[in-house]
Amino acid sequence: MLVDCHCHCHEFGDEELAKFAGIKLVAVSDDVRSSERTLELARRFGVVPCLGIHPWNVGKAKPEDLSEALRLIERSEAPCIGEVGLDKRFVPETYDKQREFFSEFLRLAREYDLVVNVHAPDAWADAVEALRKADVDRALIHWYTGPLNLLEEIAQYGFYISINPAVKIQKKHRDVAEAAKPDMVVLESDGPYEYRGLRLEPPMVRETLKTLAEIWRTTPEEAEEKLYLNAARLFKL
Repeated sequence: MLVDCHCHCHEFGDEELAKFAGIKLVAVSDDVRSSERTLELARRFGVVPCLGIHPWNVGKAKPEDLSEALRLIERSEAPCIGEVGLDKRFVPETYDKQREFFSEFLRLAREYDLVVNVHAPDAWADAVEALRKADVDRALIHWYTGPLNLLEEIAQYGFYISINPAVKIQKKHRDVAEAAKPDMVVLESDGPYEYRGLRLEPPMVRETLKTLAEIWRTTPEEAEEKLYLNAARLFKL
């Protein structure tokens, strides 16, 4: 089975989600309202829910928004926190506040043994260090395009990275896919998202699977099994 380990399911309509039935979806959230929607989709469509506040939304978030997100995570028994993290590339002006929010989410992840679905453009090393200091056991660093020399450290901590359909056109991401150990890789779409003419949606992970099979010099069937086992370990599927 294919697993899309990072998808914004709350942005799709019900009919679209029904078309993705052959793919296991890990649904990330952007704020409290989308976290509530994600929980609804978990009940109705069986997606794996990840709750939290996206770094892009931290700037406008109030203290009570963080408190409500934390309460929702505690009450819901969702297995994953996300999409959370740090972003120096797109919203550097809120970086200190992002660190505060991320720290609170990591505290809960450690306390309840939750996966953390991490966003970290240009803050890759900071995010990995925060995960380490918080003693988080399970984390996915999504759409990783960071330093290749950080991959070994990520693997040593038992964390994962996700490879996106953009691997076909984004050189930095292709370099990561070629350098990363297969045991630390899972698939993602980050859909619905437009990237340089690509419409990213869950079905596109099939093409990403084929690309990884080529890189790993194996068959698509063997690559699919490896990727499923990785996702199953990460999310306890």
